[in-house]
Amino acid sequence: MPDAQTAFPTAALSERIDALAAARGALLDALDGIEQAQFVRRPDEPDDEHDARWSVREVLWHVADSERCWREWAEAALRGEAVTRFRGVRRPAELNRPRHLLASLDEQRAATLAFLAGLPGDADLAAPRPSPGREMSVLAMLDHLTNHDRDHAEQVAALSALPPREAR
Repeated sequence: MPDAQTAFPTAALSERIDALAAARGALLDALDGIEQAQFVRRPDEPDDEHDARWSVREVLWHVADSERCWREWAEAALRGEAVTRFRGVRRPAELNRPRHLLASLDEQRAATLAFLAGLPGDADLAAPRPSPGREMSVLAMLDHLTNHDRDHAEQVAALSALPPREAR
């Protein structure tokens, strides 16, 4: 008997879109009430999970840019093109405030949802395709984006809870 992902890609896709929305909601909830000083503050030590000293601003840009990279991979993979390397983009200097990065997150998510809405009904979303790190299906990529948002929601919550720096 075929599994649900193979037999019903529309249901599998719908489940993933719902999971993406829930994970993004958790990320946005972690930003609730954040002030500019918290937004740009880097931790004094790398965090255990991410081994990075990123500010919330850097985390949000990473989330938005990662979504763009993975969407571009999925678009190319479904056209039968190989993507051997992701091409990350540096955060433009003007994207310096929470509202700017939230707009960037919204833009990338809107583009991902538009891509998914435009898929032909016969698109094989469960087929493994080469990606820069490993073979992955489009459905697995959506799971990855969901987990990515969740992981970084926890990171943002921890960063937002850091005490303010003392005046030097």
